[in-house]
Amino acid sequence: MFKDNKTFYPTPKKMIERMAKLIKGSPKKILEPSAGKGDLVEGIAEMTFYHRGHYIGQKFKRADFSTIEANKDLRATLRGKHIKVIDTDFLAYSAPDKYDLIIANPPFDDGDKHLLKAIDIMYRGQIIFLLNAETLRNPHTNTRKELGRKLKELKADIKYYKGAFKNAERPTGVEIALINITIERNIEDDLFDGATDTTRKARPRIEKKNELITGRAVEDLVVEYNDVITVGTETIINYYRNYHKVSKYIGLNKEPDRLGSSSDMTELMQDQLNDMIKAVRVDFWRRTLRLKEVTSRLTSKKQNEFEDALNKRTDMDFTENNIRSFILNLIGSHEKTIIDSVLEIFDRFTIESCYRDTIHEKNIHYFNGWKTNDAFKVGKKVIIPIWGSCGGAFRDWSGGWSLDYRAAQELRDIDLVANYFDGMDGYLSMTKAIEAAFANGQSRKIRSTYFTVNCYQKGTIHLTFNDMDILRRFNVTACKGKGWLPEDYAAKPYRELTHEEKKTVDTFEGKKSYSENINRVLIPQSKRLQITA
Repeated sequence: MFKDNKTFYPTPKKMIERMAKLIKGSPKKILEPSAGKGDLVEGIAEMTFYHRGHYIGQKFKRADFSTIEANKDLRATLRGKHIKVIDTDFLAYSAPDKYDLIIANPPFDDGDKHLLKAIDIMYRGQIIFLLNAETLRNPHTNTRKELGRKLKELKADIKYYKGAFKNAERPTGVEIALINITIERNIEDDLFDGATDTTRKARPRIEKKNELITGRAVEDLVVEYNDVITVGTETIINYYRNYHKVSKYIGLNKEPDRLGSSSDMTELMQDQLNDMIKAVRVDFWRRTLRLKEVTSRLTSKKQNEFEDALNKRTDMDFTENNIRSFILNLIGSHEKTIIDSVLEIFDRFTIESCYRDTIHEKNIHYFNGWKTNDAFKVGKKVIIPIWGSCGGAFRDWSGGWSLDYRAAQELRDIDLVANYFDGMDGYLSMTKAIEAAFANGQSRKIRSTYFTVNCYQKGTIHLTFNDMDILRRFNVTACKGKGWLPEDYAAKPYRELTHEEKKTVDTFEGKKSYSENINRVLIPQSKRLQITA
């Protein structure tokens, strides 16, 4: 870990204790912008505190901290420890959140830039930073000179420690400066200039902004987000700036009631700002589900995984880079998403999980799998139980033919997986074909692009593949995913196969079909996820 990250020096326990003792009061919103593997967060969260000699126990939890970390492996470590990660680059961080405490041990080589950034984004609160003492003792760059002026202006408390990292996890003999800054501001006498974190204004648009169908969808959504944050921030600040004039007549939600127990309007203003920012961020992250790049490629199960990941990541700032990284990291490589989805539908066709964990014998054909005797593939026709709400999958409350929304969602997932193997972007879905057929009193031999469908009100549906090539590639992908076919299946001529490999080919599809599909691409490139920068 240290070899790949020359500036990574985990904070020693003794230094963490010194930093923790400097924390004033009980900050509610804390940022650790150079989190590493979480030593500082864990150390403070696990520490017991005393006040005037009286034991008060642990003051902080890991959940109180938001962290930023550039190294992807360290970010994974942080999330594995249930420490919230909100961004990847503190120097580029632009979220409008207001923190009560920023505490950090930044990279030694550019600690001056990190501390200046912390000072810049702190409206009111405390900053506790470690720096290489050389950064302050040798101000040979403009950045260091600027930092020196800022620290003098803010009357920072600075203490120096020699040998602080001598016995650390990664030892170094550099002298350390421990910097403690308290920034005091009040909304009543500060116009909040430059602290609204504004961005460029959204371009005038006539069309509805939720119609995210162009190649600029992500960029446009970020512009709209920044516009909402800017307007919301200005509204809240202006309200508190004029509180004494207008509070008798208007209230910000129920804020006047809360003010009765506290005269600190700045604290309440920051709470309102953070609540607003969180609500807007959650809403906009959720709206990424409506992006065509996401919804057109995810089955219901994958959408649920997206939603779960979304709930864990809503503290991430809503930027173009974070959106694209989030989507790509969730989906991983789209190849894996496709395989997972194919296996999901393959199991649906072959395992009657609704009743018992047994194989649908009518749906499958056994073959001599690669190093296994338990291999099988899906046949041309499959019969599956399908469920709806109380009225049934294909029956309304009056007993007539009607497609239930739950059944429609399941059919949509099957169509989506079939479409992975097709170069076409548009297709007639089973849902639309069935709804049109039901309207005409037809329930059998309903033809969609990929399947011919027979519906039965007892709760089963018969699907017949219309395209045998799609069926073949579906089976190859699923059986490779199951390990029943070798990963390089159909990569070399039949004559070059071993006896065991030929036996697998003969029972799976036969020599003729195999030879016609040598080196055949299973999934067209057009179906791979592409989110361009």
